Amino acid sequence: MDVVVNEQKYTTYRFLEIEDIKQYVRSLDLFPEPEDIKVIEVSDGKINHVYRLYNEFRSIIFKQAVPYARVVGESMPLPIDRVRVEAEVMALYEKIIPKSVPSVLHLDVVMAVVVMEDMLPLEVGRTALINGSESAHFAADIGKMSAEVLFKTSDFYMPSSDKKELQARLANPEMRQLTEQLVFDWPYSDHETNECEDGMRNEVKFLSQDQRLLLEVAQLKHKFMTKSDGLIHGDLHSGAIFTGENRTVIFDTEFALFGPFGFDLGQFIANLFLNGIAFPEFKEKRFEQAKETWYAFVETFSNLWQNNTNERYTKVDGFYTIIMEEIFTDLIGYAGCELVRRAISIAQIPDMNTEEDEDLRMAARKKVLELGKYMIMERKQIHSLEQLSQWFQASR
Repeated sequence: MDVVVNEQKYTTYRFLEIEDIKQYVRSLDLFPEPEDIKVIEVSDGKINHVYRLYNEFRSIIFKQAVPYARVVGESMPLPIDRVRVEAEVMALYEKIIPKSVPSVLHLDVVMAVVVMEDMLPLEVGRTALINGSESAHFAADIGKMSAEVLFKTSDFYMPSSDKKELQARLANPEMRQLTEQLVFDWPYSDHETNECEDGMRNEVKFLSQDQRLLLEVAQLKHKFMTKSDGLIHGDLHSGAIFTGENRTVIFDTEFALFGPFGFDLGQFIANLFLNGIAFPEFKEKRFEQAKETWYAFVETFSNLWQNNTNERYTKVDGFYTIIMEEIFTDLIGYAGCELVRRAISIAQIPDMNTEEDEDLRMAARKKVLELGKYMIMERKQIHSLEQLSQWFQASR
């Protein structure tokens, strides 16, 4: 899939209102009978404006970036170039794994607009996990897809010059900085954007004072900032995935960049864990899905290592084991960071806020926070996911 950049109608950026959007899309000739187009907003309100445009013949998704994070406002500026990165990364995913992302129908870099395939009737992964309606292969698919993309954008597969050229195109510096703030900085600095029940204020404040914890987070942040193993999605939570019986699709790639192999897996598995903690009836199932994700990743990565590499040192006995041990350790640490930030930071998610009883909601949030800290602190002593099984027993 090539990213189609159509002839520009606008020469300078401006935000499009509903009627503007209808007129804009009509000019693209994407709809038969384009006069009868309906529009509904489907975004979560955190960063971008996302709409479904439809009539009886067709449905598409229209996404426009604004130069700031919607959840905060203009005091948190963001680059509109993230739409270009998103479209280019989806094109790369499609090349590596056909049908793994929505098809890009139109990209307008001036207006920060991307128009893409509507994935209905697939369900957003987070909604499916909350409802218990995810497909049986959902978790394993993410493990396989992550391994394919990471390996095939790494030095184990790509010529060095090609990788460095791609890395420069997808540097994504402002979105990288935002990830660093959201994941590694603000949750541990008693930041004004942190959110939790009043009964958790002491726990949240202590995060910024726990020197042993801060030392471990500092190391994880440093690795994120300096290690460029392969192309990572950068925000691979369950709300960035569609699931259905016949297809699993990844989207929202605007945070993508080159980073550590274990980062995406850590984020995804953390979202399985926190869903299981928030919904005890799914606790054991989510733990099993976390293992399925890791096992599928290992199997796929191993096959690629053995059969699809030109790097001579992959033939050296013991090197594969060293790489996989590092990926797993990083996965555990980054999963811990994701659990902490989803428990108490600005990036709140429905899993943690569906429970109406404040005491029960706070108890789940505290457990997510506790598990996150444990995984960060003990990641070098955790050598398998099975070592975390006590956190997901039915009686706990």
